Amino acid sequence: MSFGQNIYIVKSDLAEQGQITQDWSSSFHKFLELLLTRLASEPIKINLLSDEDFDITTVYSPSTIIVPLVSPELLNNSKFKEEIKLFHERAINKSHNTISWNSRIFKVVREPQEGHFLLDYLSESMSYDFFHVDSTTDELFVYDDFTGPSSEKTFWMRLYDLAYDIFKVMDGLKSMESELANISSEMNSIRVYLAEVGADLIAKRDVIKRELMRSGYKVLPEKNMPKDLESIMKMVKKDIASCNMSIHLIGSDYGKIQGTNSSVLDLQNRIATDYFNDLEKMDAVTSLNFGRVIWVDPDMQNVSVKQRLFVENLKKDSNSMRKADLLESTIEELKAFSLNKIEEGIRQHELFKGDKAPEKGKIVYLIHDKTQLDKCKKIQKMLEKSGYEVINSNFKGSPDEIRAQHSSNLKRCDASLIYYGNENEEWIKSKQKDLLKSLGLGREKPISPQAILIENESQMDESLALGHNALILQSDKSFSSKVMEPFLSQLEK
Repeated sequence: MSFGQNIYIVKSDLAEQGQITQDWSSSFHKFLELLLTRLASEPIKINLLSDEDFDITTVYSPSTIIVPLVSPELLNNSKFKEEIKLFHERAINKSHNTISWNSRIFKVVREPQEGHFLLDYLSESMSYDFFHVDSTTDELFVYDDFTGPSSEKTFWMRLYDLAYDIFKVMDGLKSMESELANISSEMNSIRVYLAEVGADLIAKRDVIKRELMRSGYKVLPEKNMPKDLESIMKMVKKDIASCNMSIHLIGSDYGKIQGTNSSVLDLQNRIATDYFNDLEKMDAVTSLNFGRVIWVDPDMQNVSVKQRLFVENLKKDSNSMRKADLLESTIEELKAFSLNKIEEGIRQHELFKGDKAPEKGKIVYLIHDKTQLDKCKKIQKMLEKSGYEVINSNFKGSPDEIRAQHSSNLKRCDASLIYYGNENEEWIKSKQKDLLKSLGLGREKPISPQAILIENESQMDESLALGHNALILQSDKSFSSKVMEPFLSQLEK
């Protein structure tokens, strides 16, 4: 029997008086089956039931998954209320798996729903909003379009998230005879707190969440954010305390908490700041503490005065930016940077864990153009012979991945050496600008020393004007240690 036969989409007949709503339910059913079939690599058949036909006594099993299409009519149906309560009772009393009853309910919501008993009762179950509200106009956009140009970023993106999460639970339920909790713990040993965002960045947050989960990392929070301030603080503190890193996306929406003047964005960042700073003081060497990544949307529009002040103060607050990387980039670069940060953190942790502290000396970032690769190999050999670790400019991967690796290198290195060959002035200007901005990547101190290695005297004046505090070195064909002596001397200091 197909495992999908234990999945039940429940809808209200009263809510489906119009043809559009009926078509949406049917299409949703068909497309969810299609995606789950692809994920499971086996035919998945899902049951579509009306609220009046939904009978837990008949359909219940330890593997039952319920997908209610939430509407006022469904929430107010007394029979549906009783069936959900019965499901809760049976799941708690008769299940022997490690998956909670709430994790087997996936709410699908097509318009804002508030203040209903059943929503509160199911508050810890996963919720998938197939709509969004424009934060500037308060206009409601329902994801009714399955084929239009925007459907990939609205309906299909949200449906894929739902299918993927259901598949994970299906997989866990199939393995319930094994020690599922231990397996999950091992598979998700790295935990990332992906902070809740304002309405304008929900889709971008979903992109990062999806990539982290596909890479095998546990992403928190797993539950919907509570409504009141006290409960939010309690939940955020608990979740962050179990994480190795936090990622914060800042956009136009202030993220005001209902009934207060507080921002959920600010609250999460302050709690994360305190936690990771304290963690570093307690166990700076052996803890898996990757700190925070703060991403500010470079395309913010219609920003309120309050939100603008929040962003400006965030950048200026040295305590808040300690152990943090600040990016104003594309969302793809944020994704690549975050994954690189985790991988590098794990690598460094393994070195210390195995009592293998890095044997090489200070780290020199050798920055160059792709055309200068062969010449820079000679420089690298000379530096390594002098006892330094050298990291090179990377040219593999997408532009966003290359940029993310560049940012990671700027954070890691002790010193920088730019090889200025036949590149144009704009190229070296951009590299110098990156060096100036490197403190925003969470560095404790500036990169020092910095040097620019030029090929000929004609570049001297230009390099002096651009180099600021950088040493200007003129190359010879052999790249001898004599040419590099001023740089090496400062490195020793």
